[in-house]
Amino acid sequence: MSILPPASLDPPAGVVAVPRRRVPRALHVGHFTHAGRGAHVWRAPRALAVPVVSAALLLSLCAIAFTWGWAATPTTAGLDAWVHAQDARHSASYTPLGHISPLVADALLAAEDERFYGHHGIDSLGLMRAAWDDLRSGHFTEGGSTLTAQLAKNAYLNGYDHTIPLKLEDLVLALKVEARYPKARILEMYLNLVYFGEGGYGIGQASERYFGTTPDHLDLAESALLAGLVRAPGMYDPWCHPDLAKLRQGEVLTLMVADGFTTPAQARAAADESFPFWAPGASRPGDTYCAS
Repeated sequence: MSILPPASLDPPAGVVAVPRRRVPRALHVGHFTHAGRGAHVWRAPRALAVPVVSAALLLSLCAIAFTWGWAATPTTAGLDAWVHAQDARHSASYTPLGHISPLVADALLAAEDERFYGHHGIDSLGLMRAAWDDLRSGHFTEGGSTLTAQLAKNAYLNGYDHTIPLKLEDLVLALKVEARYPKARILEMYLNLVYFGEGGYGIGQASERYFGTTPDHLDLAESALLAGLVRAPGMYDPWCHPDLAKLRQGEVLTLMVADGFTTPAQARAAADESFPFWAPGASRPGDTYCAS
């Protein structure tokens, strides 16, 4: 049996060979496939379709909830008038931001809301950090609130937002406040509304109560001490708990240095400044109230 050589694969003379186009194998993660002349269709793998659809549904639900929350929460149009009314109720005079020492705002932002000028009422980084702290501690705390959210909470939620629905309402209100008022006005309203302890409602009363001066004359040491009171006025009351007040003032000064509001030398000088309530054997004013 003889073995014949294979027939030649060369085309006949005069015929031009057209090379066959190779079609690449389909990739295992979403790929384009040919679907007729000039058309390509994207085919996503089933494993990818489920999370994509789920994410789309979640975003849709969030959008619906946000729209409902925006309509359900009260308007913030009269917030400035309400703050003025609260000052009048407590016999406090409303102090414009231009009549408040810039050091007060610097100290407050360093202590309570370092990203105040970078957010729109909600500090995402602060919320994530607070959520992580909540998971580690095993209970819900108040962390992550911006100055705007604190202002909204005091104005519309009676100062209470310790449940998830109220916290969400507070966040929506903070967005509404930011949408209506400029940052400077929000800061001004906050400083005129916040309670500094010892019967001091607003920065005007607090300046007079603790230092016998007006808000425009507050220095670095005084501003840091007042900013430290905001978080817990009773705990950091310098007449009742001078050691804790001194410690808190030092924390605020350290934060101000870290945020570039002051220099280390200026902070040390402020920390060394003395006040009557830190003097050995200092007696409290007769109307001082110290909670047990």
